[in-house]
Amino acid sequence: MASNTFFISTTRLENFSDGVFAIVLTLLAFQFKVPKFSSDQNLMQNFNELLNIAPYLLGFIFSFFFIAVFWVNHHHLYHAVKETNAALLWYNIYFLFWITMLPFAIAMVGDHPLVPLAAISLGFVLFMSSIAAYLLLRYSYVKSKLVDETLSNDSIESGLSKNMLAILITFFGILIAFKWVYISYCVYFAVLIIYVNPLKMEKRIRPTWRKLEKQTKNSL
Repeated sequence: MASNTFFISTTRLENFSDGVFAIVLTLLAFQFKVPKFSSDQNLMQNFNELLNIAPYLLGFIFSFFFIAVFWVNHHHLYHAVKETNAALLWYNIYFLFWITMLPFAIAMVGDHPLVPLAAISLGFVLFMSSIAAYLLLRYSYVKSKLVDETLSNDSIESGLSKNMLAILITFFGILIAFKWVYISYCVYFAVLIIYVNPLKMEKRIRPTWRKLEKQTKNSL
């Protein structure tokens, strides 16, 4: 009797995800606006024109690092995942959907940096991205057991706890954005700090590959 379980390699999933991340970064770059410099203006006037596009520049820098940090964590996740299935594909696509919404939210912040709704919209996209990342990790680590068996429970709990903390902090930032817009941006930035270091999981996985490599050499 044929099995109903559909298993495939993670290679195409990773390649597709990398392509989506690359496209999102390209869309962010398209949002750059050139300052309206003029030879008739003095240095200070041209500098003021440069300051006018500062929200777009800061938004790009924040978004670039946010997407880069999420890509690094996504990359490390699939170092631990040994295989994928149809459900994981859809969890991954749901995660990528919210990543692709980031350029739209950043564009609103660039045009209206002091408007609470723009800050709330950015926070909502970050909030949903963190939830999507949590669901992706939880399915891979806990529900489907698609990760390497040697991955410790401490490492799994650490990854899930980090995502849950990011969700709570982002939600807090959304609430703050109703009254203090700039403070909410600082809170969103704090989410990056949480995601920036995925090395704890890598250190737990790497000895396994070293052990396998040593066993292979001994067998030869």
